[in-house]
Amino acid sequence: MRRLTPLLLALFCAAPPATAGAWMRETGHGFLALSGTARQGDPGARQELSVYADLGLSPRLALGVDVNERPGIAGHALLFARLPLSRPAARTRLAVEAALGGHHWRGAWNPMYRLTLSLGRSFRTRRGGGWYAIDAGYERRLGTPTPIYKLDATLGLSAPGRLHPILQVETALIPGQPLAWTLSPGLLIDRPRYATWLIGLERKSAGRETIGIKLALWHRF
Repeated sequence: MRRLTPLLLALFCAAPPATAGAWMRETGHGFLALSGTARQGDPGARQELSVYADLGLSPRLALGVDVNERPGIAGHALLFARLPLSRPAARTRLAVEAALGGHHWRGAWNPMYRLTLSLGRSFRTRRGGGWYAIDAGYERRLGTPTPIYKLDATLGLSAPGRLHPILQVETALIPGQPLAWTLSPGLLIDRPRYATWLIGLERKSAGRETIGIKLALWHRF
């Protein structure tokens, strides 16, 4: 169990629900997300900070960074490349992402890599538009005994106005361990000339169950 402790805590260090997933950025356009989460229920890990950014270099390539830090405990820093697998005008989007970098457990760093297959689709309702995304990932953190398998889903609604609900479900499986999950309902507050704020709650089950409040700032440029 001691050898699996870094893996269990690493499950808290997931990318924020701001990633483009199956949708490619337009060439020359980018995205930046800064987020912080405060939790109660786990005295050893009450704060989590994340930085995510990507930039569309061409219709067939986007590059970005993904940094996540739980101060004094665990974190990761990754560079990634995203490639589309579907046509630009397709209603259902597919993309693949490869990330390489490092992770740490109490300051001791080791290499890691992550492979992700993403599916996304938009839809219409009587009250406006919406979208959903599904991301399946394989993550290998060297220095730990087993890989992590991830399956995440995000649902967003874009009804008229500045308030848009969003729901994210994250799951992670370490062979031989119970399934870990995170449920994150939130609200996007859109300010078109400035940025978008995300305010949400987080219910997490991994190692020790926790409840958290998340605040994020999204900026497109």
